[in-house]
Amino acid sequence: MATKVEALLNKVQIKLTLAAKYENLANITGSKPARARFIRNSNRLRRQAVEFQRAADAAKSVAS
Repeated sequence: MATKVEALLNKVQIKLTLAAKYENLANITGSKPARARFIRNSNRLRRQAVEFQRAADAAKSVAS
């Protein structure tokens, strides 16, 4: 079982990987509405990754 910090860091990696996927899709799509949707998804996932990173940093400082 992963610790809370490891679980949060894993979520950060997943969110950033998905954000990169959607950013790539935004670059290759020809449709403006689809591009906007992919950019929104990418930005949302990056914001979530930042929040998980903050939570992981806070959990590290509490555990220390």
